[in-house]
Amino acid sequence: MPQEENNEKEIKRNSTYSQQIKNAAEMGKHSVHIKQKERQLRKKKKKLNRLKTFLRFILFLFLVGCIYLFITLPGWYLRTDAFSKPDGQTVEIINNKIVPINILYNSLRELRVFPIPIFMMPVAPIKHELYKIPAIKTVYVRRYGFPARIQIIIRERIPMAVIKPDINKMPVAFVTTDNVIVTHKNFMHLAESDSTLKIIAKNPEFQKDWTVEKVKYIDKIAKEIETYSKEKVQYIDMRNPSDVYVKIESTTIRLGVLDSTVFERIKRIYTILPHLNSVNEKIKYIDLSWDKVNYFKLQNDNETPKNKEQQ
Repeated sequence: MPQEENNEKEIKRNSTYSQQIKNAAEMGKHSVHIKQKERQLRKKKKKLNRLKTFLRFILFLFLVGCIYLFITLPGWYLRTDAFSKPDGQTVEIINNKIVPINILYNSLRELRVFPIPIFMMPVAPIKHELYKIPAIKTVYVRRYGFPARIQIIIRERIPMAVIKPDINKMPVAFVTTDNVIVTHKNFMHLAESDSTLKIIAKNPEFQKDWTVEKVKYIDKIAKEIETYSKEKVQYIDMRNPSDVYVKIESTTIRLGVLDSTVFERIKRIYTILPHLNSVNEKIKYIDLSWDKVNYFKLQNDNETPKNKEQQ
């Protein structure tokens, strides 16, 4: 009996071992099959990646070619003689009222047009040349394509006062609202307007006798006169700085010396103007050159019989 039991155990052991070997052989075959599948998948993935890389490269070349063809179109390039031979369309200048258009174009005549697309063209050289003109305050440059062209928008300085040797002559200078004295004769013909103060001066020497501060002081006096007279100042005659005259719409006012009392003397205007119509003779000017004393000066160089002393 013991012998038979041993034999059965041996048989079971051998069958179990055989089964294990069989199972191991089947697992090995399965593992090899999986590895083969994985290897095939890796090869396919590499081929797909190479194809994607190639297609990306082709697409990149295509895009570069399209961009190159696009930027080389003639519509992107400014004419090489756009500045030297202006036609008013390729290089257009607008909004100028004081500076003549030929002066503006002449200032740009020496600029060089580089062989680059209009959207890459620098605008700093254009502004640099135009800012040399003292009457110009701000410059804006717009660039357009198809056809390539430039639009230059000028913002000029606003004249505050003009200085003239005579009321009927061309100004010799004007002062702007941003405190700049312009003396170039090419900019004088449009400097005058209804809102510009006119100052008559004899042989003015700028930067010495005439400064921005002096003109602003005279402009302040003119505004005070307009406030108290309710009339527009037509001009201020300063050919004799010690005997200043101001022309308003209804008459002329003699201020005399522009000393520390001038603003107090100006305040008396509103009390004098109502008496103009009561004088039968033609009045030459109202004399405010005296402290606290007002006179009507008649055309026949006689004082009016209604001389009035205003305290």
